[in-house]
Amino acid sequence: MRPFISIVKLTFRHALRSHIFQLLLGVLLFAVLFIPGTVGAGTASDFIKVSLLYSLWAVSIILALSSIWLGCFVMTTDIDSYQLHMIVAKPVSRVVIWLGKWTGVNLINLILLLGSGLLIYSIILYRFNNGDFPADEREKIRNEVMVGRRVYPAMRPDYGLLSREALKRRILRLQAQGANVDLSPASQEKMLKDVLREVVSGDSELKAGQRKVWAFPDLPAGLNEPIYLRYRPYVGKVASEDQRMTRLMIYAGVPRQKEQKQNSSVFSGDPRANYDIFMIALAEKPEQVMSGEFHEKMLRPEWKVVTPDNRVVISIENVDPGRGTLFFQPADGPKLLIKAAGFFENYMRAILVIALELLILSGFACSFGGCMSMPVAVFVEIGYLLFGSFSVYMTGLTYRSGAADRFGVFIAKLLLVVVIPLQAFDVTGSVANGELLEWSFIWRLVWYYLLCRALPLFLLCIWIYRKRELGLIIRK
Repeated sequence: MRPFISIVKLTFRHALRSHIFQLLLGVLLFAVLFIPGTVGAGTASDFIKVSLLYSLWAVSIILALSSIWLGCFVMTTDIDSYQLHMIVAKPVSRVVIWLGKWTGVNLINLILLLGSGLLIYSIILYRFNNGDFPADEREKIRNEVMVGRRVYPAMRPDYGLLSREALKRRILRLQAQGANVDLSPASQEKMLKDVLREVVSGDSELKAGQRKVWAFPDLPAGLNEPIYLRYRPYVGKVASEDQRMTRLMIYAGVPRQKEQKQNSSVFSGDPRANYDIFMIALAEKPEQVMSGEFHEKMLRPEWKVVTPDNRVVISIENVDPGRGTLFFQPADGPKLLIKAAGFFENYMRAILVIALELLILSGFACSFGGCMSMPVAVFVEIGYLLFGSFSVYMTGLTYRSGAADRFGVFIAKLLLVVVIPLQAFDVTGSVANGELLEWSFIWRLVWYYLLCRALPLFLLCIWIYRKRELGLIIRK
C-alpha cells in the first residue's frame, strides 16, 4: 500500500508542474468566474439557464482536455526520463504504478471538478437571490430551471408492427396492379426500413387544421405538484433553419366520472376506467410560438387533469396561419415534467456524471501513455473519441443518399459497439432545463461505458505495459 500512496503523491506533484496543466487551470478559473456573469439572455429564466449551461459545459470540456493531457504526460514522462527504470528495479509491480498514476490524475480532476462545480453553484444562487427579477420570473426559475423534474414521455405506437402491416398492404396492392415484386429477404428488409421511416415520419407530423392526442401514463399517484408540458414544434420541415412564428391550440383532458345505471350496484371491470375525458383549451385563443424552439406550459394541480388510472391526456391543434405542417419529433416531446428532487441534488448528479467521464478519459490516457510515446498517445485518444462522436452523427442521419451513406452508417454502428461517444455524458442541457438525471441513467453509463467498454481496454493496455521492454526505449 505504501508504494501505491507514494506514486499517487508523486503523480499529484508532477502534474502540478506541467505548464500545459497550469494553462488549463487558468482557463478553468476564467470560465468559472466570468462566464456566469458575462452571458446575456432575454428573460431572467433564460439568463440563469444559459449561465448554468455554458459554465458546466466549459468546465467539462476543460477538465476533459486536462485529463487527456495529464494521463499521457505522467505516464510517458517517467519512461522518457528513465525514472521508471529505477522504480521497476524495486519490488513494485507495474500494475501498482499504473493504478497509482491513474488515481493521482483522478484525484486532481475530482478536486478541480468539485471546487469549480460548487463555485458555479454558489454564483448562480447569488445572482438568483440578488438579481432584480420580477416575482413571476423568480417563480418560473424555481419551477423550470432550479429543480429536478422527472420526465414522462408520451405513449408511442408499435412502429415495428405498423410498418410490417403497411408493408403487407403495399405488396398486396402492387401485386394486384400486376407489378413484379421482389420478395427476397434482402429486398423485403430494405422495403421494411423505408416503410418504417415513413410510419415514424407520419406519426410525428400534424397537418394544418388537425388535432393530435398524446397520452402520458404511469404518473405518480396522489400528485399535488404542477405538471409542465414541454414541446418543440417545427414548421414545414424538421430543421433549425427557416423556422418562423406559428400558432397552435393546446387542450388538456379533464376526467369526469361516468353516471352509473340505477339498477347496477356492482361495476364490472376496472373502476378506475369508469370516466370520460373532456378536452379543455388552456387558452382562449391560439397561442403564438416560435417553431424550432422548446416551449413549456404549466398544468396547475387544481385543474385535476390526472385521471384515476394516473394518466394525462394532451391534445394540440395546428392553426398555423400559413397552413404549414407541424412536426413533433419523439425526442422533442411533447413530454411531461414533474418535480421529483431539488436543484442541488440534481446538480450534484450532473457533477457525478462529469466525474465518470473524466475517470474514463484519464484511464484511456494512462493506458495509451503506458504503451506509446506522448504525441502518439494523445493522437490515438483524440482519434478514439472523434470516432465515437462521428459514429453518433452518422447513425442519426435521417437522409441517406446512396450506397456510400449506407455503408458509412453500417461502419458507424460497428464502431459504437466498441467506442465511447462523448455525447452520452453531456448532461448540461438536462440540468439547465430542470430535467432529473435518473440513477438508472447513471448506472447505464457505468455499465455500458465504464465496465463493458473502457475496462477491457484498460486491462489490455495494462498487460501491454507490463510486458513492455523499457531497455529498448532510448531518448536522445
